[in-house]
Amino acid sequence: MKKVALLALLLLCLSPIAEAVCNIDIIDEGIPPFTVGTFSSFTLTGCCGTPPYTYTIWSGTLPAGITMTSGGTISGTATAAKTNNIVCIRITDSAGCHVTKCFYIEAE
Repeated sequence: MKKVALLALLLLCLSPIAEAVCNIDIIDEGIPPFTVGTFSSFTLTGCCGTPPYTYTIWSGTLPAGITMTSGGTISGTATAAKTNNIVCIRITDSAGCHVTKCFYIEAE
């Protein structure tokens, strides 16, 4: 009996521990440009994680007058032109999985 218990313990210790697989993604390929002086709104679409999702700006800045909610809605009235503007956005799900995706977010 001791040999069986020892063997079971040894197998348990040597078995790989399953880790959570994170497949979360932002499925949008791009964000339409904003037009200076005109209100616009765009909502990012999360996929393949455990909702609810939270969105944060990881790097870069949005054009002046544009904001992003934690729900992934980017909206506002751009007050100045801004081109070649890269903003990296992180999506995090309720299980703690996350991914960061970068977009051109411009105002023309």
